[in-house]
Amino acid sequence: MKRSGSAAFLGGVLLAACSVTPSPPVSVPLARGSGESFTPLVEASPADPRCVEPVNAPLGEGAHAVALLYPDAPERQVTVTLDRTGVPTKYLDVRGDLSESDDRVQDRTTIGLFLDRGYAVLSNREGQGPPDMLEVPLDDVFTSPRLGNPSEVMQRVVATCAGAI
Repeated sequence: MKRSGSAAFLGGVLLAACSVTPSPPVSVPLARGSGESFTPLVEASPADPRCVEPVNAPLGEGAHAVALLYPDAPERQVTVTLDRTGVPTKYLDVRGDLSESDDRVQDRTTIGLFLDRGYAVLSNREGQGPPDMLEVPLDDVFTSPRLGNPSEVMQRVVATCAGAI
């Protein structure tokens, strides 16, 4: 599948897809690879989640987003964007520092699945440093236990929050 645009654009799309993430640097290096080569810097939170309405999530016409927020450390927000027919098109799992401020940036892991395009962007950022970003085929990570099985988490977010917000 051919995609146009630069790595900085992909990084911007990934990081802008969730309101809890500040704007990315102008140039974000993006490597291509395998999902097996990525280890999350921040593990998934075991806390009890609650549904929240994502704000500032870029949506296409007729689309909407739902999210589960895990408020205990490490913080985590999983956002699923649905098209007008209710089919998931994007999945974004942000773990660690959910602040919008670049002044208080701690470690963060971001797992972004672009379901309608067949690829994923995985990112780790230590503190205030630049993120390490990896583009991988969607099939490499969709059911990966190392990433918390995004397929199952996505189903849980939609089942729990689609009618609750």
